[in-house]
Amino acid sequence: MKFLKRAMIGIVALVVVLFLVLAIFISTLDLNAYKEQIEDITREQTGRDLTINGELDASFFPWVGISIGEVELSNAKGFGDRPFARIDEANVSIEVLPLLRRQIHVDAVSLSGLMLDLQRAADGSTNWDDLMQASATTSTTTDDETTEVEGGAPAIAALAVGGVAFKNANISWLDKQAGLDAQLSDVNLDTGAIELAKPFALKAGFDLISNSLAMQARFDADGKVMLDLEQQKYQLAELSLTTSASGEGVPIEDAELSIRADITADLEQQTVDIASVLIEALGIELQGAINVTALDTDPQITAALSTPDTFSLLPIFEQLGIEAPETADDDVLKAVGLALEAKANAKSAQLDKLTITLDDTTFSGNLSVPDLAGDLPPVRFDFKVDAIDVDRYLPPPPPEGEAPAPEGEAPATASAEDTPIDLPLELMRKLDVDGRFAVDDIKVSNLTAKSIVIPVKAKGGVISLPGIAARLYDGKIDSSVTVDARKEIPAFAAKANLDGILAEPLLADLLQDDAPLSGKGMFAFDVTTRGNSVNGLKAKLNGGYNMSFVDGAINGINIAYQLRRARATLRGEKLDEEENFKKTDFSALTMSGTFTNGVLFSDDLDLRAPVLRLGGKGKVDLPQEYVDYTLKTLLSGTSKGQGGKARKDLGGVKLNVPIRGKFSDLSADFTKALVQAMKDDLKAKLKDAENEAKAKLKAEEARAREKLKANEEKLRQQLKEREKREREKLEDKARDALKGLFN
Repeated sequence: MKFLKRAMIGIVALVVVLFLVLAIFISTLDLNAYKEQIEDITREQTGRDLTINGELDASFFPWVGISIGEVELSNAKGFGDRPFARIDEANVSIEVLPLLRRQIHVDAVSLSGLMLDLQRAADGSTNWDDLMQASATTSTTTDDETTEVEGGAPAIAALAVGGVAFKNANISWLDKQAGLDAQLSDVNLDTGAIELAKPFALKAGFDLISNSLAMQARFDADGKVMLDLEQQKYQLAELSLTTSASGEGVPIEDAELSIRADITADLEQQTVDIASVLIEALGIELQGAINVTALDTDPQITAALSTPDTFSLLPIFEQLGIEAPETADDDVLKAVGLALEAKANAKSAQLDKLTITLDDTTFSGNLSVPDLAGDLPPVRFDFKVDAIDVDRYLPPPPPEGEAPAPEGEAPATASAEDTPIDLPLELMRKLDVDGRFAVDDIKVSNLTAKSIVIPVKAKGGVISLPGIAARLYDGKIDSSVTVDARKEIPAFAAKANLDGILAEPLLADLLQDDAPLSGKGMFAFDVTTRGNSVNGLKAKLNGGYNMSFVDGAINGINIAYQLRRARATLRGEKLDEEENFKKTDFSALTMSGTFTNGVLFSDDLDLRAPVLRLGGKGKVDLPQEYVDYTLKTLLSGTSKGQGGKARKDLGGVKLNVPIRGKFSDLSADFTKALVQAMKDDLKAKLKDAENEAKAKLKAEEARAREKLKANEEKLRQQLKEREKREREKLEDKARDALKGLFN
């Protein structure tokens, strides 16, 4: 036992002596003498020049450390003469004895004046490709085979770092392939003392300038970091990230964004939880949580975000430099809220339980992108609005009593030049959309509608709104619209059927006054066209329409009464006032027409009232912007049902009213155009009458000449017959005389 004890003491003494000798040797070692050798090795291994301008200082016990002065590494070939990396000063040291226990005790780590130049060439290569290892594995060779194993190191039992400080770093990025650039300057990072499984403070910040993005920004972040290597858990708590940006590439002048969150990563469970998220921008707060699972296989992201309080859009318009819309209701746009749930992975994404509140209106629904691959992924959605009064958001009406436009002033008319319609045909051909938009109740221009459903479909260049449906004023609407963008000249089709709509409440709401018309109506059309300009669409318009109105009335005037009153006045009679019911009933109003290459033809207008028949025939030429239509009116002989006794003294007066002229002339002064058309028709009738009279006179003259000629011929025949008879008589007498002589 004594021998063993003495042997152990001797061994320990020898180790101590050897360690002292090694420490004395190392402490007298001058690393600066090896600068050239280090530079040569770097050149041999990387092909780059390493220039060590500063001093190299080292310590080995009880701390193994190194201090480096100015160092510079050249750039890769083909990426310019600017250094790839450069530092002014760096310091790091590790305590020796804890390493034997797999514990790392690091004194404060500092790096000052880093300059890093990162570049990507137009062919996709980078100026750090040559510095990357081909594989993160190492190879072990046996007699039979070579096996690759993952690189790694023994688990660290404990880590303690006095702090990390990066100061005055500058990092530049130039991507010629993408046409992007960025310059990070004044990059600073500071941490508190670092220990495993214990939180430590982190603070970082930098300035960003990008010429390609036309912006400059400032980023600052701080929080508390916790690293638990044994449990593979990492936390960034109380994260606060703020940024401000400006420049032509930033839509908001001096834009500011603030993000706060608590982030926990559990690599053993392959999850990341981002809790207590609070995003602030433009005066809007958005809070919630984000979760990521299956990190190393198929990452799945779920998020739930909402605004804790409603916010006003008016200050946002001001920050965006946009003039706030003038609205009829000053209280709108002041209470906006948002809530949503989202899910996403590498292949798909979806938005669930989306809820947007705007004042008294709630917008809800969901949206999904089932396949994120491709240039333009497919979209599926189902959105709904409960109730909205659009009139509250429209400009207010002009002040009451405001002077109208000067009399005779013609409204502005459209330019005669064709207007092109530039549709994004390539984009439309890539669309893959299937969705539905619904509105429970809506009010627009004082008109109300309910149960609106608008399906939206797009596939293979055909975009359609099939089966649009709505209910309004006791009637219903069924319609569809299609745009075919498969060819260079797009085609359009539209169908609609409006049935059972009551005119009186509709017009009363629209005009905000007594309705001039009542009754139940139907209107339907089915048209197609094609073109890439307004004129082209008009020239290719084909299809037809029809309408009918039953059991209606023209309100505000009793045509029968006014006719009786006029007749009574002319005769000096008196009419009972109680007979004046102020409306003109009609039993039916029908009309149909067809479009042929932009020209509307209609010849069956038919309005039937007790004292009035109204017909019509003509055309409307859309390409030429010209109307040639004639209304045909007939006053019937009875007025029963119009507030008076049955009468037969109204006559059967007929009157044609021509509506003829260019759109611009009719729009500028309809009455003038109407009078001119009537004058033209009157002149035409007079001319026709004159021509008819001339033709009749000419025909009479011809008949007289023919009759005279016939009489002359008859007289000549009579004279010839008389002469013949006289001659025959003379011959008979002469014959008789001769016969007497011989007898």
